[in-house]
Amino acid sequence: MAFEHPYFAAMRFFQFWTYLTPRTIWRAIQAAGQQRLPGLAAEMAYNSMLALFPAVLALLTAVGLFKDVGGTLMELAAQLSRFAPKEVLYLLEGFIKEISNTQSQSLFSISFVVSIWAASGALSAAMVALDHIQQTPSNQMRPFWKAKLVSLGLTVGTILLLLIASLLVFVSDLIVNYAAHRSGDFQPWLLIAWRLLRWLLAFGIVAIAFAFIYRFGPSRWHRGTPILPGAILSAIFWAVLSGLFRLYVSQFGTYNKAYGAVGAVIVLLLWLYLTSLVLLMGNQLNHTIGEAMHHDRRYRRLRTR
Repeated sequence: MAFEHPYFAAMRFFQFWTYLTPRTIWRAIQAAGQQRLPGLAAEMAYNSMLALFPAVLALLTAVGLFKDVGGTLMELAAQLSRFAPKEVLYLLEGFIKEISNTQSQSLFSISFVVSIWAASGALSAAMVALDHIQQTPSNQMRPFWKAKLVSLGLTVGTILLLLIASLLVFVSDLIVNYAAHRSGDFQPWLLIAWRLLRWLLAFGIVAIAFAFIYRFGPSRWHRGTPILPGAILSAIFWAVLSGLFRLYVSQFGTYNKAYGAVGAVIVLLLWLYLTSLVLLMGNQLNHTIGEAMHHDRRYRRLRTR
């Protein structure tokens, strides 16, 4: 596993933005078409659809070890409601209520490993797509057992990120509410500032999750390839695209009228597809700009110092 000095990682981060030009963006879009990223995103969305509810069950199990299950997951669903269409939230909330009403802890304990295994299917599909972007030769790809172990690790890591997000939200809410009651005339300003910070917190967690997948998902990560810039751009674009899709579904979409109860599933699948495509495009942008930086003589001289 390749590691590098923080200085070079920081320099690569700042140099990335000087290479982010319309020409390199167009090259990334062309490469996305050549690498069949829309088709790979559809495959990821299908696997994510199958893995979503097992992942929620695994998260319920993990959260249930520390505190109230239903309330915690409902709060996370409320945070997600700022981005996801309401049909997606209806499906998740109904599933959470149904599972959290089950008082059998043994059911949660037994199903935890099974849920993690099922949920890792989405990460396995993402890893295959990332190898495709990196154009990794088949003889350099991970064997099945190693790829499955990595996908399980990425799944557990993602769940840990959600647990940390849950903890930060609840602890911060308690602190802010306590401070607001003692701030007098500054209470409205404090609450407004906290709402903005919660948006930044949610955005930061999404960016970290994307960067985590970009770094450890591919079979081979080439030193010098950017990670965080593409993750930040993907997180921004994901938030904007999800908001626009949510607005479209709420104002113009007729999925529920046309398809009835199946409409919510269709909306969920479309949202997962857009999320998967944004995730892959961020890594494609990292790869395209990374290649441009690698072939730049000034950047090569910097790396060899």
